[in-house]
Amino acid sequence: MKFKFLLIALFTFFAGLAQENATIKGTVTDRDMNNETLPFATVMVKGTKILATTDENGSYTLTVPAGTHTIVFSFLGYLDASVQVTVAAGETKTVDQQLHSDSVQLNDVIIEKVVNREKESTLLVEQQKAIEMKQAIGAQELTRKGVNDAAAAVIKTTGVSKQEGVNSVFVRGLGDRYNSTTLNGLPLPSENPLYKNISLDFFQSNIIKNININKTFSANLSGDNSGANIDITSKELESKALLSVQGGASINTSAISADNFQVADGAYSYFGFLKNGKDVPITDLNQYTFKSNFKTNTISSPVNTNFNITGGGKINVGEGNNTISFFGVASNITDYAYKKGFVGVATNTGDYQQRMNMDRYDYKTTQSLLGNVKFKHDKGSVSLNSLLIHNNNQFVGNYLGYNKDINDALGTDIAEQSLITRQQNNNNNLITNQLLGDYKFSDKISANAGVVYSTMRGSEPDRKTNTYAMTETGHYILGTNSYADNNRFFSTLDENDLGATAEVNYSVNPEANSPMIITLGGNYRKTDRTFNFTEFDYKQNGLTVDPNNPDLVLNQENFNSGAFSLITLRGGTNINPMYYIGNRKIGAGYAQFLYPVNEKLTIQVGLRDEQVKQTIIWDTNITSTVTDLTTPPSLIDKNYILPSANLKYSFNEKNALRFAASKTYTMPQFKEMANFLYTDVNFNERGNPYLKPSTVYNADIKYDYYLSQKEIISIGGFYKYIQDPILRMIMNTPGLDYSYVNTNKAYVAGAEIEARKTLYSVESDIRNKDLSFGLNASYLYSEQTQEDVTTGAVSASFTNRKGKMQGASPLLVNADLSYNTSTENTSLLSTLVFNYFYDKVYSVGTTGRENLVEKSVPTLDFINRFELKKTKMTISLGARNILNPKYRLTQEATSNVTGQTSDVLISSYRKGAVIMAGLSWQL
Repeated sequence: MKFKFLLIALFTFFAGLAQENATIKGTVTDRDMNNETLPFATVMVKGTKILATTDENGSYTLTVPAGTHTIVFSFLGYLDASVQVTVAAGETKTVDQQLHSDSVQLNDVIIEKVVNREKESTLLVEQQKAIEMKQAIGAQELTRKGVNDAAAAVIKTTGVSKQEGVNSVFVRGLGDRYNSTTLNGLPLPSENPLYKNISLDFFQSNIIKNININKTFSANLSGDNSGANIDITSKELESKALLSVQGGASINTSAISADNFQVADGAYSYFGFLKNGKDVPITDLNQYTFKSNFKTNTISSPVNTNFNITGGGKINVGEGNNTISFFGVASNITDYAYKKGFVGVATNTGDYQQRMNMDRYDYKTTQSLLGNVKFKHDKGSVSLNSLLIHNNNQFVGNYLGYNKDINDALGTDIAEQSLITRQQNNNNNLITNQLLGDYKFSDKISANAGVVYSTMRGSEPDRKTNTYAMTETGHYILGTNSYADNNRFFSTLDENDLGATAEVNYSVNPEANSPMIITLGGNYRKTDRTFNFTEFDYKQNGLTVDPNNPDLVLNQENFNSGAFSLITLRGGTNINPMYYIGNRKIGAGYAQFLYPVNEKLTIQVGLRDEQVKQTIIWDTNITSTVTDLTTPPSLIDKNYILPSANLKYSFNEKNALRFAASKTYTMPQFKEMANFLYTDVNFNERGNPYLKPSTVYNADIKYDYYLSQKEIISIGGFYKYIQDPILRMIMNTPGLDYSYVNTNKAYVAGAEIEARKTLYSVESDIRNKDLSFGLNASYLYSEQTQEDVTTGAVSASFTNRKGKMQGASPLLVNADLSYNTSTENTSLLSTLVFNYFYDKVYSVGTTGRENLVEKSVPTLDFINRFELKKTKMTISLGARNILNPKYRLTQEATSNVTGQTSDVLISSYRKGAVIMAGLSWQL
């Protein structure tokens, strides 16, 4: 009886409590997206710990005490909204709310509408829900960290680094040949014959919506992808209308302090457009008809500038939610840099064959045009993307010191007075056109497809190299070690790239929270590359010249008199260009199955069948497959069956464990196999036509703890086993010559950690403040067997039997600290960004020489952005590379005299700090 009385009393008590509570529910929508629902927004009762997160349909429900409350609606990058609501006990009240985006700067100073997948919180939610191990950086994070291009963006992520002087990035110690780059999921060609992937610094942040770094393989990705796929998603219009203009300027402390900043004659223009074209001006070796001089020009006030204009609009079409949007971005960026340092070549005993002081003047300019037209309807969308990028890099380098070849040819030893001058201009134009579409046939069946056609037109017109030797009388003469010591070089790269993809998804049970999905798809890619080059060498016997004006001697008059003549690498009077031609076709089909075992465990398995055929023919300064029929073309014809598996176990909403395993392959690059010699001041490089693809086995595991919408802690590990890995090694030559060989095997193992945490946050009616911290770090161990190679075009006798993989840094650290404060009229965002990588192998040593090692470098950036909300203006101030560290290449050597081992300096310089300011305005 007492027990029954107790139950009745408890029921009455809790029923009374329930009657004192009330319910507030509703939907949060995005005003900038035609009131589409806004998932994952935060709804909270001000002054309490009562909060909720909107679901995928933008809906929320709050249980609150009866009375009057202030409900605050928020989403990262959107303006907060608050509503006062009075509810009675037991009452349910519906409160819907619109949010619209805040104004956020991009590329230091640009104001953009930051919505959808540009936001850190949205990308983190996608990462949380995905079964694959994804890592993404969006436009909002680019702004916060002061990132101005895709290359700078990806090296802020875990396990990604960049080797100085190399255009490509390294992911988990794996370089250019192991990675792939796509734009909106479709392939891109390279702009440079030395690389497989396009240079990421071409993609300025004002055209980037987000960048996805996929470090694990799934069946829908290219099989030639063992490091990572870096996919750049281009911007498109999200709001109804947009017009913004921004401009800025910066100075490089080294460049601005350089006396008489030098530029090549006939090469320099503000926009980098070629003054004399790219064609070879010599059609007859009896003529001297070059269009520019050896004497350099100087400019004053090398100030970096940037400008861009962004605009677009959206219109409704017909009934329903059908819309057509138009979006465009046009930008121009200029950059001056000056490097004062050292370059050298040393033997295994540390004896210098070259030691020279370097003064190098660099100028880079990039123009980009992005256009997007998108038709969006109830069943899907169709979009056309067009991107044009023009990039021009040029430099003048002066190298003064000792060079063994120059001095030996002269028969004297005038120490530290040999001089080499190199003037180089690389001009590249990329045009890519994409047609993308997706369609939802029913709740069960959807499809997407895309086609892309890209052209890359690159040229290196009129590269000039002069070598000077000082005589006993104190005069300079042109170097006589070989005719090629003084030359002019012309090259062109023409690449056409066609790609297509199609995919169908079938959802077995679409009504389920986690449906079972079957995916079938296919890809096709055809790449054709032609690289032509012509070199004119000066045949002479030591003409006395003034290095400041060699044209006083190297001119039409002295050419006519026979003081010097021109010859080509082909010899005689043959001026036909040398070349290599590469063709590659890849066709693939794949199937993928996503199976939710239960609410916590989801498995995705896939199988990809990929056929690859690559052929390279060449007629170069080394060998020829055209004139010498005993030299066979380079041919790779392979079929790969590539399985993959991804597993996700969700302990709860905030904790997830992921595992991935796959098999991939790695193709040698065109330039690594084409048998031609590329010459630089401090090194030469040649290809090896006998290279073969590598096979890679991958395994990853990762644990994620999602603290909130903006906070995460991740810990992961990975392992890769590589059969027939390719490495760059030092050839057995007197100079510093590189080539490529396969070795037997290699493996890479490592651990990664990522943390994003809000350290301090205060919200009030007057001012909001927060202090956040981000950290990612990776530790990597690599080992590669290094057996002697004695067959093929390149032989190698390695100094060590095993060693670290080229480009693999054992430790990478990225950290950022951001402070944000805002009122109704203003906002201030300040971010401090730190990056560090430990020593890594630049090139593998042979014949007694030790490895070349790129020494550790720390960098520090400080970015500030102040916004005046009513005038829609933003002011930016900041500094990059504040520490201005010294970049160094060293080689370990053992002295014949003392027997002691020490590091010998091969290269060193500082890049200079950059101080920047900018202003932007949005209509």
